[in-house]
Amino acid sequence: MTLLERLGGRAEITRGIVAEFRRLSRHPHASWHEAATARDVAERLLELGVRPVLDEAGNMMAEVPPSPGREGAPLLLVQGHLDMVCAVSPGSGFDPLTDPVCIRDMDALLRSDGRSSLGADNMLGNAAVLWLLSGRKIAHGPLRLIFTVAEELGLEGAKRVNPGWLSGGAYLLNTDGFHLGRAIVGAAGGRRETYTRPLNPVPAPAGTAWRISLTGGAGGHSGYDIHLGRINAVKALGELLALLRERTGCALAAWEAGTAHNAIPAQGSLLVVCPPETEGVLRPTAEAWFARCRAAHAQTDPNLDLTIAPAPRPGRVWTAECRDGALALVNGLWNGVAAMHPEFSGVVGDSANVGKIGLEEGQLQVCAFLRCRDAEREAALAARQEAAARAAGFAWSVSGYPAWPGAPDNPLALLLERVYREQTGRTLEISAVHVGLEPSIFQSKAPGLVMVSTGPEILDAHSVDERAPLHALPDYALLLAGFWEAL
Repeated sequence: MTLLERLGGRAEITRGIVAEFRRLSRHPHASWHEAATARDVAERLLELGVRPVLDEAGNMMAEVPPSPGREGAPLLLVQGHLDMVCAVSPGSGFDPLTDPVCIRDMDALLRSDGRSSLGADNMLGNAAVLWLLSGRKIAHGPLRLIFTVAEELGLEGAKRVNPGWLSGGAYLLNTDGFHLGRAIVGAAGGRRETYTRPLNPVPAPAGTAWRISLTGGAGGHSGYDIHLGRINAVKALGELLALLRERTGCALAAWEAGTAHNAIPAQGSLLVVCPPETEGVLRPTAEAWFARCRAAHAQTDPNLDLTIAPAPRPGRVWTAECRDGALALVNGLWNGVAAMHPEFSGVVGDSANVGKIGLEEGQLQVCAFLRCRDAEREAALAARQEAAARAAGFAWSVSGYPAWPGAPDNPLALLLERVYREQTGRTLEISAVHVGLEPSIFQSKAPGLVMVSTGPEILDAHSVDERAPLHALPDYALLLAGFWEAL
């Protein structure tokens, strides 16, 4: 009997995993708000005869005994996270802290009703694991399940996992992947940078106020999309402001763009006060700049738009020193790909994203995010960032997580490749990713642990268009089950 037949066939696998996913999605599970979902997971584990334990952070661990005859197999840790990125459609009224995701099965896709993201990252991987343990005829060795919280906020739950939960494990399989048929053996480190300086506004000079808004950028994830060359609204508006300063001598009352450290800013605006004698120069300068900008980004950002409109004159503006300091910092910070990965073709090795500018509690704040393949590369890029901030008069604070420097000859990945070929007839790619994964944290807690990550197919994760192709779920189940048996 084949493994597919033992699992009940493709239709049964799909039905079973979807049912588990729906059960695990009954409650909202934003980062640090996973308690209700954790109770659902615990309840399911108890039904399977497994008793979970929780730590103070809300992370969960459960020991699954081996199948008869497999007691001598190495201990495999199977790990995923319980939280989700809560993208919300504007005007939908969806509250990610109180509203559960409304799941739809449409056009052979698992998706939300469009008001929110789906949360397939990482709950679909968790669902597949739980379904495989629910009476399937799989011969596996000892397993230790670990479910973490707050992964989407810089791997915070993993940072709080007790190293004892990892002790004794020979291998770790992380299920937080987006691409079926890919085994991940390395991940970039992340450095979240926040730069601040006092604003100290002064009375606005005489002149006309103008609101200049750049909209329609494609935006995106600063890890997955940084190599695509999409416009960065913070950097772009910095270019325009420098031109306007030079040609009109305008004062700056507001510069706002972006939403987060690690999101490519898609839109933003300037509020400037233009002296009467140069008012006629402002519009043609801005329009000529935008024509060049739009041509340069015709392929990456086809919906770019610029509006220039009179605005109520503000009472106060930034000092010239603060305006010029902000321009110096934004222009001095690296943005985009710094280097490609030397071992994995087509994978970005090092990058930076200037993610946000605006006011926070009366201070000017500029946010950036570095992603690097190792600590040495991060230190070099960080030194450049800090030098730019120091010269521009900004203070800074930093948080982050280390890189997981993987190797193409990872034995778990090679085993996954063999199993995937046997079960599907297709080749599995071994690669690294330019985002953070929890093995980055676990490597320091258990240095001898061999780790790999592989997940189900998820499209447009972290967006309201997030969806999972149903036809791919059986192949992911076959990969997991076959891996457990072959280990």
